[in-house]
Amino acid sequence: MSELQSICRTEPFNGPIEIGLRTLVILTEAFPAAYSLQRLVISDYLVVHSDDADGPQGLHPQTPRRSGELLVRRESLQRGLLLYQSRGLIERRYEPDGIMFAATEASAAFVDVLESQYVSELRSRAEWLVSRFKAMTDKELDDFVEKRLGIWGAEFEFESVLWEDVP
Repeated sequence: MSELQSICRTEPFNGPIEIGLRTLVILTEAFPAAYSLQRLVISDYLVVHSDDADGPQGLHPQTPRRSGELLVRRESLQRGLLLYQSRGLIERRYEPDGIMFAATEASAAFVDVLESQYVSELRSRAEWLVSRFKAMTDKELDDFVEKRLGIWGAEFEFESVLWEDVP
């Protein structure tokens, strides 16, 4: 079985298909800009948990230790990029700063035909994300995340300490 066939057989929730779609929407909003893999990992986290960055309500609920999602997204995101790249919706560019990913001319038309509340809200969050962070370099975005990493999800740890002695 090829790697692409393997991707298509995986579970859709927070797997390569869904993360790839979120990445496609982000890159479509950022078009014609190209993003590094690291920036895409962070962008995917921030589009899902936009409320962690003083943005609109997150697409997904705030869960304990959600900042750990940043550590486990990379592989699924890479597989999602491969899937959408194989369909001509994302392109890989070799630039002086490294390998970058961008939407293609076909991306916007594909995203425009998707009609669901989730995609509508995703597009809204992607617009906020690109607008909010486009002026930041990858290093500045890394620093932004690093300063807040311990806070995201930690509120649940404090709350659980408060409830330990309750009968």
